[in-house]
Formats: sequence, structure tokens, C-alpha cells
Amino acid sequence: MFWQSPALSRLMRLLHSYSSMLVLVLLLFFAITGITLNHTALISSTAGQYQHHQQIPLPDSLQRQALPAEPAAMAALADDIRHWLAEEHQLPSGRLQLEILPDEQALLLDFKRPAGYSSVWVDFAANTVEVDNYFAGYLALANDLHKGRDAGNSWRLLIDVTAVACIIFAVTGFYLMLLNRSRRSAGNRLALLGMVLALLAYLGSFY
Repeated sequence: MFWQSPALSRLMRLLHSYSSMLVLVLLLFFAITGITLNHTALISSTAGQYQHHQQIPLPDSLQRQALPAEPAAMAALADDIRHWLAEEHQLPSGRLQLEILPDEQALLLDFKRPAGYSSVWVDFAANTVEVDNYFAGYLALANDLHKGRDAGNSWRLLIDVTAVACIIFAVTGFYLMLLNRSRRSAGNRLALLGMVLALLAYLGSFY
């Protein structure tokens, strides 16, 4: 039978071995942070946590008598401010949300990132910038990376790659277990037990 052929068996062994090694560290990371997320009341840490406020004068090149009316010009201005803060004041990057307040001659830029944010209030009337930085700590960072929260496209892609590698690891492991006659029945019983436990845990969540 094709599914028992030596060539397919060798391929499955290679996929099983290398898929596990490819995501070994990430699999451990997601397993550990899965526990910390599931027990947030018992596991907490403030290591690395900080909150910082600073007021900075707006440079001449970014000062405006009136905010631009065109959305593209406003977006370009916000991007210029973002670059200036990153280069001159080491503002960490993150997912940008922009709010325009024309009546107050101000911009509000929120930079969201895992376990933290930077809130930037740009006052063109006073030519000042107020920056609030917050970081919730390294444990919160690990938990947010587990969820992919505000982590950017590259990290979300890495989560997808890890998930695909785990699927390959699981499917090839099941195949190899079926080939092993001495352990096939025990493996099938354990797989069935796992499904029953998952179903019971799901049903138990309603009580």
C-alpha cells in the first residue's frame, strides 16, 4: 500500500524531525506563555516595567501655523514627526493611530506595541510635544507576543509559520505511530483520550 511505502515513511520521518527542530524554541515559548496567560492571577511580574513622561520643543522644520487640510499632507506631517522622534529621541516604533484635533491645533499620535505604548501630543499652538511612554514589563511582553497583539506583520507571519510546522509535526507523528505495529493501539487510545479530554474540558466550561 502507498501509505506504507518506504519512500513515504522516510519523507514523513524527515518532515517530523525537521519541522520539530525548526520551531523548537518557538514551540517552547508558546507553551510556556500559554501557561502564564492561563494563570495571570498567580503568575505576575513587574520586571522592566516603567512609565515616563517628557515635554520636548517642536523643531522649526515641523512647526505649522495651521494644520494641512488634505489627509495625505496630514499623514506626511505625522510621519515626519514620527521619524524625528525616533531619530532624535529614540521613540520606540509601533502600530500608529492618528487623531487630528483641528480646533486645538494639535495631533495625537498613539504608537501601540506589545506590552506598551507611546502617546504623543503635538501642540502646534505652543510648539511643544508631550510624550508618554509605558511598558508593562517583560512577562506582559511575552504574553502579548503569544497573542500577536500589536506585534506587526512579521511576527504574525512567524506565528503562522510556527502553526504550520506544528501541524506537520503532529500529522507526521500520527502517521509514524500508525506504522509502528507494537505501539499503534496504545497511540490510538492516547489520541482518543486526548480528544475526549478536550471535549470534556469544553463541556465543563459551561458549568
